[in-house]
Amino acid sequence: PSGPITSQFAPREPAYLDGLNEEQPDAVLTTEGPLLVLAGAGTGKTRVLTTRIAHIIVQGLAWDRQILAVTFTNKAANEMKKRIADFVPRMPALPWMGTFHSIGARILRRHAELVGLRPDFTILDTDDQIRLIKQLIEAENIDEKRWPARQFAGMLDNWKNRGQLPKDVSA
Repeated sequence: PSGPITSQFAPREPAYLDGLNEEQPDAVLTTEGPLLVLAGAGTGKTRVLTTRIAHIIVQGLAWDRQILAVTFTNKAANEMKKRIADFVPRMPALPWMGTFHSIGARILRRHAELVGLRPDFTILDTDDQIRLIKQLIEAENIDEKRWPARQFAGMLDNWKNRGQLPKDVSA
């Protein structure tokens, strides 16, 4: 190396900042207060977010398990986990990342007993729900013409959204 010996010990930018454009390091290095990253598709928002999370962990501003990142797709969450693991290879655990629904299910499974569930509860999609309601209507000899399964599912959804329990709904 050339130059005075002190230049050899000057702080170097972390390697995870390599390849960021002119504005992106500001978003990555801003760790106090809220931050909005607003940009078009394919402009590096995911890179900024994953680099920022890695920076926060590397700087000791938060532990990996203290970070929650919500994405729109599981594919995006998996990509982010991979990128962060590449930036911080010796990280003991990955931050909580996933879709709103996957994170909600993970929290529910961890604390299932608090809401009267078992941790191995099953989440039914809409088709499964309709199939189950049809089976219940048939088992209870309810007139399917008067109470179609989809209509009944809609009523159940309304009761659920209003926080009503079975004991709160009249027969």
